Amino acid sequence: MRVGIVGAGPMGRLHAKTVSRAAERGEGCVLASVVDRHLGRAERLAAEFGARATSRLDDVTDELDAVIVAVPTASHAPLGRSLLDKGLDLLIEKPLATTVSEAEALCRLASERNVILQVGHVEWFNPAWREAAGLAGKARSILVERFNPPSRRGLDIDVVQDFMLHDLDWVTRYLGEEILELEARGRCVENEGYDEAEVRLVFRSGCRVRLRASRLHADRHRIVRIEGERGCATADLLARRLVTFEPRDGEPAASRRSAAAPDAGGRVDPLAAQWHDFLHACGSRSDPETDGRVGMMALGLVDRVRAAIADAKGRSPRDDDPALGR
Repeated sequence: MRVGIVGAGPMGRLHAKTVSRAAERGEGCVLASVVDRHLGRAERLAAEFGARATSRLDDVTDELDAVIVAVPTASHAPLGRSLLDKGLDLLIEKPLATTVSEAEALCRLASERNVILQVGHVEWFNPAWREAAGLAGKARSILVERFNPPSRRGLDIDVVQDFMLHDLDWVTRYLGEEILELEARGRCVENEGYDEAEVRLVFRSGCRVRLRASRLHADRHRIVRIEGERGCATADLLARRLVTFEPRDGEPAASRRSAAAPDAGGRVDPLAAQWHDFLHACGSRSDPETDGRVGMMALGLVDRVRAAIADAKGRSPRDDDPALGR
């Protein structure tokens, strides 16, 4: 499968590395082209992984079978429509689009053209939360803290759509239940969009979920804590490993393995697992685990969180909610 990458920034490089490693393992793919409007940037990345570089996507689409889109969010929908219309299988970095309606249009076009559409919800493949969930048993409460220091990347979208989207996705899909209550707060500090946000969810089973996200934190900190019927498990999403498990009285400490292939350090690489899922979907012509509908549903949850934040601000005399994660 001849693969092209559009966007030679940091995420584009990670994808190029992942595809190239899969090619070296003989997994049936090859990185054929790197496309970026800045030709020099495309040339540097392409040279590193032995691909062709161009600043014109139309020059290479006839030579490709699948494309990874790793450009700013505003370009996801128009670029995605163009590539899907050409019959190319597509992996679009998250978020799938800017709005739910744009995402819905991409899903509809992918179905009409009978092509694969995957969204890059890479945290779905993170083994850390899966191991924690397996140990804890049926969840009673979940806490996720996803904090990052200030950066210039991703400022075209807010922290809800950039960071919290990951956890809105995997938590709701893992629990598979209706959300009965949703409360949220957030604040803008250095940018027009929310820089910090917190949401509290109550699901039909009674499970209570608290998600916290910040792009103004002192360091990178991504922790999940799941309290369940068998005990309480804490995992580090960055290190992709379990930190602690405290079983309830009389409960043995069970373990659960992920089916994805481990990286060189013996841990599952979520990006490699995501790519493996995409390859399988393209080969079998079946839906990937994080298909376009997943991306569309996540954007719907983002809208609900934003609406809850706006509602909370409207009911409060303050417009400067206290900082998160301090």
